[in-house]
Amino acid sequence: MTRVIKSIDVSGVNLDIYEGPIGVSCSGGADSSILLYNLMKHCEDKIYIFSTGNNQRSRHNVEVATKVVERCIQLTGNSNIEHHISYCEVQSSETLFPKLRPYIDNGVIKMLYTGITENPPTNISDNFKLKITEAKRNPGVIKPFIVNGVAYTPWTNVDKRSIAKMYNEENLLEDLYSITRSCEYDPTSDYFEKIEDPGLGHCGECWWCEEREWAFGRLI
Repeated sequence: MTRVIKSIDVSGVNLDIYEGPIGVSCSGGADSSILLYNLMKHCEDKIYIFSTGNNQRSRHNVEVATKVVERCIQLTGNSNIEHHISYCEVQSSETLFPKLRPYIDNGVIKMLYTGITENPPTNISDNFKLKITEAKRNPGVIKPFIVNGVAYTPWTNVDKRSIAKMYNEENLLEDLYSITRSCEYDPTSDYFEKIEDPGLGHCGECWWCEEREWAFGRLI
């Protein structure tokens, strides 16, 4: 098992800094961006950053993730990173993890961080317009922090309101949160037929936009 170098309290949530080099999946969303910021702030080893653009959503996530990485370099002064970008038609665990696996299997990175969070309470999410959730984020289930010994999910048992607290306490709402993007607008879905494509912005209609607005009280 990779050893923990130090543990950081991030607004009441524990974040272990593992011996590196480490990897982090960065989508450009609020959750993975604040995770990346903290890793770049506190990790002294090299960080490999992985972002995947998918054609289904016009690859907007990669454009935003690139801005997030640049901003985190500016905020932390840490440039000991490599940002790896890949593309696929539709992003899923089946398309993402085969691209990451060689870095793990070949010992390039010792631990992979992901910023996955818990769903909002069901009395909140049940009122969202788009009736869809991510099954692995169901609330009320204590999920393991270490997955298969190689993936670490430090935010997995807190919802996005805890993430909002992190941005507030680090005074990053304007400098970092404002450039992140959580929207999952999908032009191939019938649901979005009458909604204008937000481009790099937020549609304000999808499940993920409503989750973000619930947590932060604002989209940007």
